[in-house]
Amino acid sequence: MTQFQTLEDKLRAAMSGMTRAERQLASHMLGNFPLSVLGSVSEIAQDAGVSAPTVVRLVRKLGFSGYPEFRMQLHEEMGERLASPIAKHEKWADNSQPDHPLNRFATSVIDNLNQTLSQQDLRVFDTVAGILADKSRPVHLMGGRLTRSVAEYFTTALHVMRSDVTLLPSLPNTWPPALLEMSERDVLVICDIRRYEPSIMQFAELAHAQGVEIVLLTDRWISPSAGVAQHILTSHVEVPSAWDTIVPMVALVEALLSAIQERNWQETRERLARMERFYEDMLLFKRMR
Repeated sequence: MTQFQTLEDKLRAAMSGMTRAERQLASHMLGNFPLSVLGSVSEIAQDAGVSAPTVVRLVRKLGFSGYPEFRMQLHEEMGERLASPIAKHEKWADNSQPDHPLNRFATSVIDNLNQTLSQQDLRVFDTVAGILADKSRPVHLMGGRLTRSVAEYFTTALHVMRSDVTLLPSLPNTWPPALLEMSERDVLVICDIRRYEPSIMQFAELAHAQGVEIVLLTDRWISPSAGVAQHILTSHVEVPSAWDTIVPMVALVEALLSAIQERNWQETRERLARMERFYEDMLLFKRMR
């Protein structure tokens, strides 16, 4: 397996050459990766509705000698998902290049951005934009230690276009009251990249149990909250740093904002005009001459 080709990459690349049963299995795996491939051969087969030999055939079709080698690769990727900032830095330090740090970092971010935007499932993107543009549905947003800033930005911009948009507080002990008001009409947007926070997954599961529709913005290793998310948008986040980059996720958020704006432009335009008048009345911004 090449350095940049993950198990997910292999599954997607091999899809066209699969049998019907293998495609069914691959779709099951990708729909809830990596939770869907953490069990035994028989458990995965049962969950996907296929036979155990189908699991073995698919694993070999992906280039592995058998299921044990497949699991070994999965464990390596899981280690990548949970890598600490120190481990991330050491990985990049071991492969350092003589280029200037700014150039090296910029190249990595641009590559991540290109991969993130080019590999999106446009049907999922359009579905998410449509859900968030539906003003009859309350929207709640939340993020982790590093991704809360993305959720906050998304909330601020989305609230310009529509009402009933709420950023959940950062303290988990404030979340239960919010759950009281949530139902199948509500939408929960979660921003979560490695290392994933158990409290976010717990909240997602509780919200899912109340019928809330969940949109997950995550990295290519996939947050555990994917187990209850109906819509998943992934970003490439790995850069030569002790921290992952949120730039591609922000770009994805801004693309969604643009799509939502276009769907309700006349109403958005009127809302913007009213807001600008308030800004002028309060003298919050300097006039442009």
